[in-house]
Amino acid sequence: MPFHVKLLKVLAEIVLPAIIFREQQTDLILLIRGMFKRSASSSVGRNKQDQSPENQKNIIVEFRKLLGPEYDQYDDATLLRFATARSFQLDKAKQQLDDTAAWRAKENVDSRSLPIINPGTPVLYPVRGFAPYLPDSNVGAVDEIPAYLPKIYRYFGGNCLHKTDKEGRAIYIERAGYHDAKHIAKNVKLEELLDWHISCQEFSHRVIMPELSRRAGKVIDKETVILDCEGMGMHQIHMPALSMYRAISDLDQKYYPERLGKLFIVNTPRMFVMIWNLAKSWLDPGLLKKISICGKDFQSTLLEHIDAENLPSFLGGNCTCSQMPGGCVPSVVKKNIPPISRSSVTPTPSRPSTPSSEFPVRVRLRGGCRETREVLFMKDDDKGDTQEKLEIKFRIIGGAKGVNFDVRFIKLDENPNKEENIVLVSTSMPNTEEIQYYKFEAQDSGEFVLGWSLDESKSSQPVDIECSLLINGEIYED
Repeated sequence: MPFHVKLLKVLAEIVLPAIIFREQQTDLILLIRGMFKRSASSSVGRNKQDQSPENQKNIIVEFRKLLGPEYDQYDDATLLRFATARSFQLDKAKQQLDDTAAWRAKENVDSRSLPIINPGTPVLYPVRGFAPYLPDSNVGAVDEIPAYLPKIYRYFGGNCLHKTDKEGRAIYIERAGYHDAKHIAKNVKLEELLDWHISCQEFSHRVIMPELSRRAGKVIDKETVILDCEGMGMHQIHMPALSMYRAISDLDQKYYPERLGKLFIVNTPRMFVMIWNLAKSWLDPGLLKKISICGKDFQSTLLEHIDAENLPSFLGGNCTCSQMPGGCVPSVVKKNIPPISRSSVTPTPSRPSTPSSEFPVRVRLRGGCRETREVLFMKDDDKGDTQEKLEIKFRIIGGAKGVNFDVRFIKLDENPNKEENIVLVSTSMPNTEEIQYYKFEAQDSGEFVLGWSLDESKSSQPVDIECSLLINGEIYED
């Protein structure tokens, strides 16, 4: 469940206002109370309903009578989820079920290609602990992933579907405190974020949960979620990003109801914990059973629900997933994995993400395509007019005809229309493995865009390029 937006929505509507308006505590408390009263009102009657297995059967029988035989394709667990989501008002549950079916048909959701169901389809977020059914995997740096996915993961704090809890549910971990909200909103379109989120939801619900149900011998149709707020701060207050999170939250509430088993929010800011302790007295008891808000002392709480061998060491467990690049929760932002490219070597236990120490970056070119690498740097004002120096060296593996190389520069300033200035026009490379060297200098902060392209009329096969980047003599790590 990438972008667990329930937390981010809470942050947007409750916690961040608390941080900003510390002096307006009375007004804030009244505001929060009003919010939670509205939120709780949608669940009125839910916990008045007997949740025993016998009564659940009665609810399903009653719901099926209302629906009729044309709804026989829905299993009991699905009907119970929708009934619960609508506080057992079955006419409203039927309407939500119909709305969901119409949306799925309109968006061709059931036709999405998914791992296991459609062999060869890559995962769109990291997974650990589901072998032999599904090998441990990182997001594959292959052409089959959506073009927008490297952009998302460039600024995403890190996430992983990581093993199971004591109930047999998959554990989704997200390092929400390290999300670069501003750059996500700037570089990723809402429709791209929604597309990724839907694919990840479908993968979890249609691929992972059926397998876990088979293993457990019971229905597993919910996830346990751990949101790590370490690193969270004022820099994440960015309204365009928060608007995107709300859009995802709205989609989940409409079309993916009652998928949350347990939610643990750890390493929360102190103000978050204070407000939660105040507000939870107004919340629906059923919701409270699902959510645990923890500060820095959270390890014992997690271990009550998750075995130590299934919990990452940075969360108080024993697991390190040392066999995988990036460990338990790969993160480009945390720099435990390199940035993802649609045409790079896929990191696996047998094929590390670093091809060699001399050339740590690899690019795969296909005919008619242009692949880029961005090198971002910030000028040190204390150095005056000293120019930043970028050194590039690369080689074409095996040599190939039709490879071209170009360099552009984007100045970082207040101008919203970022123009690419051509530093090196597209230049044909020799058909050899000979190492190519280039040096560039810039006085301004900005981004070099390095581009390689392959003329498909001269080479029908993919071409691999190994590359090394240095800024002021030091290896550049994005």
